[in-house]
Amino acid sequence: MEGPLEWARWKENGVTTEATAIGVRPVPRIDHIMVLLDEKAYRDVAETDFLGERFGRLTRKQADSSVAGAYATLGIAGENTLVELFGGTIPGGTLTGGLVFSFEAQGSATAARQVLDAAAGVEYHHDLVRRAVAGSVEPQPWYHLISVNMGEASPLVLFLNEVTPEYLRSLGARPAEDGSLRRRDYLDAALGGPAGPPRLMRDISGVTLALSPARARRLAGALCPFGFEMSERDGEQRLRGPDLTIVTRVDDTAPQGVLEIQIDLVEGRHEPAEHRFGETSRLVIDPSGVAVWSFAPIS
Repeated sequence: MEGPLEWARWKENGVTTEATAIGVRPVPRIDHIMVLLDEKAYRDVAETDFLGERFGRLTRKQADSSVAGAYATLGIAGENTLVELFGGTIPGGTLTGGLVFSFEAQGSATAARQVLDAAAGVEYHHDLVRRAVAGSVEPQPWYHLISVNMGEASPLVLFLNEVTPEYLRSLGARPAEDGSLRRRDYLDAALGGPAGPPRLMRDISGVTLALSPARARRLAGALCPFGFEMSERDGEQRLRGPDLTIVTRVDDTAPQGVLEIQIDLVEGRHEPAEHRFGETSRLVIDPSGVAVWSFAPIS
């Protein structure tokens, strides 16, 4: 590590060398995963007591974004990460889910764009997203958005974000001593620190997707330049990052989107349990200390 940014390293003839052309390579950390639920599943999630009281910190969001417009979601948060659930539609119309990474070091969005510009065939859009804030005449800068092009009418989005200090200040949070805009700090500020008995959810550690071959290639093409390691076997693509493993079932015929989210649980003894939400989603608690939340992608 080199401060909050990691030096980019590449293997040439078996030797790892510094990538001086890029300088520093920011580290994308999974921030949240978006999933579109059908109306019955979404209603069941909203009405259950288990998720908010025992599993994680539950939040209901009403947002007005300069990119996505007005929308509402349910979020279930752990220490650093969050599952964000939509009912009916996700802003954008055709979307069924998304992976949202964040950079904690200030200035990472600029460095990340340099990394992507140096990669072969990666297309993306950059924007400074602003939000309407009570007491401010003008919308305030909220986060730097890098939206990777996943192909025409893609049901899955891939975002690489860097929040602004203005966003943290609006929540009552502040950067860490090294200047990092840490995920756990803005989650704690937005949702309140854990209170009462410990909740089960620690953090997201894996996700399983269904994507077409072309979209699987775009996903790997955007993440491998940041240090994700790729392997392929039996119709599956596996990407291993610093705190997330992405398994993609490559298929041109099946509905595409998020199939499963793997969540590491806090230390302790866990009783096996299963919670169903409608007919299309279930959350299974395993005594090994892992929960798997599965979804049927909406076609």
